[in-house]
Amino acid sequence: MAAPTYTWEFSENLFSDSVPKIITLAASTGLMTKVGTLLITDSSGHLDEATATVVKIIGLAAEEISVAATEGDPVKVAVIGPGMVIKGTSDADASSRSGFYGKLFDLNSDGSLDYADAGNGSLSIYRTEDSGLTVYCTVGSGAAF
Repeated sequence: MAAPTYTWEFSENLFSDSVPKIITLAASTGLMTKVGTLLITDSSGHLDEATATVVKIIGLAAEEISVAATEGDPVKVAVIGPGMVIKGTSDADASSRSGFYGKLFDLNSDGSLDYADAGNGSLSIYRTEDSGLTVYCTVGSGAAF
C-alpha cells in the first residue's frame, strides 16, 4: 500500500510549550509512510497508517518508508499526546465544525480528514483556515495514550 497523499504536521500544544518526542516503534507488514503520515497502532501493537475508522492514534511518521516494511521493522514516530494540535487537510469545508464541535472525525484513505464521517473517529477540529479546508485537530477518544 502506498503512503497517503495528504500528511499532517505538528502545530502547537494547547497545554504547554512541549513538542512531540520522537521514538522508534515496530512497523506492521507493508507499512509505507511519508513524513507526517498519521499513524495508529494495530491490534498487535504495530504501527500502521491511519485511514477510515481512526482509532488508537499514536503520532506522526518522522521518517519516510518508500519500500513496504516487514513486520517489526523500526519506524521513527513523533508521539502525539493530549492537547497537541496537528494540522492537516479536510475533504470539505470544516469551518462549521471548528471550536471542538463535539464530534470526532475519521480520515479518508488518502490521509485527509473525512468531513462526512463524524462517528467513531479520533480527531476533534480545533480551528480551520483556507475556507475550512486546512484543519487543526486534537486527538480525542480512541487514542493510544
